[in-house]
Amino acid sequence: MVICPSCGGFAVPSNTQWGVRHDCCGLHSWNNAPLKSAEYYKAKCDAHDAFDPLWKDGLMTRSAAYKLLADKLEIHVSKCHMKTMSLETALKVPAAVIEIQTAKAKGE
Repeated sequence: MVICPSCGGFAVPSNTQWGVRHDCCGLHSWNNAPLKSAEYYKAKCDAHDAFDPLWKDGLMTRSAAYKLLADKLEIHVSKCHMKTMSLETALKVPAAVIEIQTAKAKGE
């Protein structure tokens, strides 16, 4: 059971083509993850859209990209994954990626 952080009640599960979605108080989650806001999911998607080309386009390895991102965000690399990031950190990813791309273009 997923508990809503807003009201303390149980989130309502529903089966979708992508898995079980839980909803309550305008928040949602997939499977049994904690409920998050739509703003959080958008920030996470935007972070992935900015970050993933660094390694998917062959500019660097995935692990090197995460290391550089962690350095830019000033967090430990073990905490630098979109799935575990806070909303505040995810919102910083696109700007950090631009800094990484700029440094790479300058040969740094």
